[in-house]
Amino acid sequence: MLSKYAAMVKNLRGIVFTRLEEPGVKETLKWLTRKFKYRDLAAPPSLRREMVNSGFKRFREACYPAEELEKLVEIFSSELSASPEAVEAVVLASAHVSPVLAVGEKAAGELAPLTVERVDSRVSLDDRGWKLHFRIADYTVLDAYEWSVTHAEKLWKPRLNLEAFRKERASKIKADVKRYWRLNEGEEKPKPFLLYIDLAYLAAENGSLLSRLRKLRLEKASAGLALEVAVLIPGGIG
Repeated sequence: MLSKYAAMVKNLRGIVFTRLEEPGVKETLKWLTRKFKYRDLAAPPSLRREMVNSGFKRFREACYPAEELEKLVEIFSSELSASPEAVEAVVLASAHVSPVLAVGEKAAGELAPLTVERVDSRVSLDDRGWKLHFRIADYTVLDAYEWSVTHAEKLWKPRLNLEAFRKERASKIKADVKRYWRLNEGEEKPKPFLLYIDLAYLAAENGSLLSRLRKLRLEKASAGLALEVAVLIPGGIG
């Protein structure tokens, strides 16, 4: 399992989260497989079987490198009344140091309870623009990973100043948003393009969740608490 995980992380470009029954989603998934022809895309276990049955066999199955991450999904989904599938996509994206690629309106809606910041776009992206912003999203996750996971480990400290903890993470996000300045260069009506998802931030403002989180092993669970982003990709592209 560990060797499978390591091989996937090296070539992975995103964890796909979607609802296949939504119109236009399958068309966009085909477009994504063309865009990432020489790179891997993965789907959470809860989604991949359905994707394979629908003909999308190129999507690999994202695996859980530690049992604690499965427990993390259950804790956050129950405490935040969030979709377990959405939480799973975020936790696995964190564990694989990869962004979430959320295809369709339903996926975006299910990720909303986990969102701490949003980037809107005033431009209509062509293929080159999508490629650039996929890469920028990848760098957002990669550049923040070590800091955000190490910082998240502070949640296990009993005397942690939770307000200061949240401010530090919010400041990191505020600085990172500047990467996406090109999306403000157009004249179109703003539409959601990117979600910042920070499970560690959410844990720091929910006492019940934090109490349950602290019962997990820090060195395993923290891998699912990196600062994450979800690129919102509409159905019908391609």
